[in-house]
Amino acid sequence: MPDGSRRPLRIVLLTDVFPPKSGGSGWSTYYLGKALTELGNSVRVVRPRFDLPVTKVTLRKQEYGGLPVDEVLIPAAPSWASRAGLARAWQEREATGRLSALAAHLVGRDAIDVLHGQHKVSGMAASLAVRKPVSRNTGVIAVTTVRDYWPLCPVSTRLFVDRDGKPFECAECHRLAEYLRCVRAEKRDGVTGRALAPARYAATYRAGRLLAAGDATIAVSGYVAKEIIRSARVPAERVVTIPNLVDLPSVDRAISASWPLPDVSPDEPFAVFVGKWDINKGAWMLPEIIQRSGVTMPVLLLGDGPLAADIARDTAHRRLDFRFYPWLDNDAVLRVMHSARILLFPSAWQEPLSRVLLEGCAAGAAIVALDTGGTSDIIVHKSSGWLAQNKDQFVEGVQALADDDALNLMLRRGARDRAEQVFAAPKVAAEVDALYRRLLVTKGKGAL
Repeated sequence: MPDGSRRPLRIVLLTDVFPPKSGGSGWSTYYLGKALTELGNSVRVVRPRFDLPVTKVTLRKQEYGGLPVDEVLIPAAPSWASRAGLARAWQEREATGRLSALAAHLVGRDAIDVLHGQHKVSGMAASLAVRKPVSRNTGVIAVTTVRDYWPLCPVSTRLFVDRDGKPFECAECHRLAEYLRCVRAEKRDGVTGRALAPARYAATYRAGRLLAAGDATIAVSGYVAKEIIRSARVPAERVVTIPNLVDLPSVDRAISASWPLPDVSPDEPFAVFVGKWDINKGAWMLPEIIQRSGVTMPVLLLGDGPLAADIARDTAHRRLDFRFYPWLDNDAVLRVMHSARILLFPSAWQEPLSRVLLEGCAAGAAIVALDTGGTSDIIVHKSSGWLAQNKDQFVEGVQALADDDALNLMLRRGARDRAEQVFAAPKVAAEVDALYRRLLVTKGKGAL
């Protein structure tokens, strides 16, 4: 509810992606905007679009879910950038400059208090905007949320795949020499990683410098905060841990909706995996895990990815009942997670803070997850889920949640309680709002 004792803030959320077609970052931005509005603030969204056929940069005004949205349409990269393997980098740099110019214009026109970048391009744009002449001496603050490792790693995940398709993880990337060791065997988009290494490293260094120039960096988990501080890219006193949020009323509406899958009953036991079928999300481990567990229920895989054929061959060889489905809309996914006997989360990389897990908790799912990255911020072992330290413990968790009705029910209730106590939109939005106001007071805006 709005607090009449505090003046409303004028907030611009800059974001790389936004609904209706977006991943977790976009939906987190949307629900944050809605929750900040419900606190009495004025919120608008600024985002780039790379997917529309335009020949020059164009501004388009939209609206989504009650939030005004300014879209900056970015044209395709020139042919030289495409030939050099730098098409995406060119578009991102163009978008960063255009978003920062628009944000600075809004600061001057509308006396904006807060520019909050939600990801890489938008975060850099927010930091650039407050340094422009029109923004100086206005007291506007720049805040950036870091949802993965883009300030630390040129491919944002710190994961690489060599020419034989085998994954390996980059350890530091603080200096160009270290990065060159990581990409020596890598090949991406038809261009060797070593050839692109200097340009990628320079872009990452610039991103880190711009992040450090802002007033605060929000890390979505304790693990991400620790890694940012360890990198020394941002002063430790400017790093704050505030998680992504989940909108519980929208989840409740989704799980009460009609069943979306015609060939599976919500009343029969099944396990489900939601996500990309690639190396880092760990779906390739599931055939072995399910076979070792002895569980005979169907396993539904919702998503897509490059390992689909490999996983299908492995499950056929092991004679397991795996069923593959394309991406469903978000409400349908929530409904399936709620009804599943087990939500499987074998993520093989250092997850910053998984939206699948946040929404799984909100939906009251019984979760088995590998303890990687920020996952332990969500899953408390034998309280809000089963947190496995390795594959053997993951197998044990699948067996336990399949066989033990009391444990299954306890973890479902614990998951929902965790969502309500830590990740509910009003709670997280209040933390973000309080951070804004502390920063504004520090910057001379007076009592807020």
